[in-house]
Amino acid sequence: MAATPGTATEQPVPPVATRRAPMALVTWAFVVLVLVIVAALLVVKVTRGTTTAAVIPVTPAPAQVVQAAASVPALVFNTVGTSAPDGPLPVVLTGQPPLIQNGRAEVVYVGSEFCPYCAAVRWALVVALSRFGSFGHLGQTRSSPDEVFPGLQTFSFQGATFHSRYVSWSAVEEYGPALDTTVPAGFPFLHRPSAEARALMARYAGDGRSGSAGGRSGATLPFIDIGNRVLVEGAGIGFSPGAIQGVSMDQIAADLSQPTSPVAVAVIGAANQLTAAICATTNETPTRVCRSAGVRAGAARLGL
Repeated sequence: MAATPGTATEQPVPPVATRRAPMALVTWAFVVLVLVIVAALLVVKVTRGTTTAAVIPVTPAPAQVVQAAASVPALVFNTVGTSAPDGPLPVVLTGQPPLIQNGRAEVVYVGSEFCPYCAAVRWALVVALSRFGSFGHLGQTRSSPDEVFPGLQTFSFQGATFHSRYVSWSAVEEYGPALDTTVPAGFPFLHRPSAEARALMARYAGDGRSGSAGGRSGATLPFIDIGNRVLVEGAGIGFSPGAIQGVSMDQIAADLSQPTSPVAVAVIGAANQLTAAICATTNETPTRVCRSAGVRAGAARLGL
């Protein structure tokens, strides 16, 4: 019989065991929670894929190299003219509406730092565009050691600016220079091309007749649209990247002013063609550039 409340026979009521979860249960609950969080993070990482931009510091290009590329003497352009093409040439487009940005003809570039043809053509682009304006914040990089023509030393357009009275400039480096087995594309994603660039790549993919078409929108990198007048795609840069294979940035810069050097013959010859293409969109201005002997040779080579 239960004791009567208040009598001496009353015993303390034992604690209810179910009020506290066993330590083992708490531990397992914590483990499950951690596993759920980790799984969620992995799902986010996988589903984001190459849309997550890698943060890769940009090393500034040496000032003396930028200066050398931007100040090639006129005599060198005219002496080199345009050499016999070592590979496919840029393609002249016909019947296309002018590509205009801010009232000026636009040059659109899409490339990647791992790409050897991008590495080579950046030299010619910097030389050519510097005849119409000035670059700021050019970086330096090298193409992937795992691609054909490995480790080419070159400029990077990541974060670069360009100011000109004649030309508008839009540039993006889509992927970085070094293989990364943790990303789906094989190279770290840097920047997404603009909607305009993606539309142009989809429109003109394969028009460069530069070999296999692949990559985004079927276009091959580099992809350069010069005012919807001339298209450079893939290997169609007009010279072989082998011209700068194993040559340092300092030496390439020095060779640009030596018209008989293999570097100058390749890079300056291509720059004259690119300059001629730009002149075709600027109503042949500035005259001192567009009517020079080297640029006229470049125009003749392209059939402009």
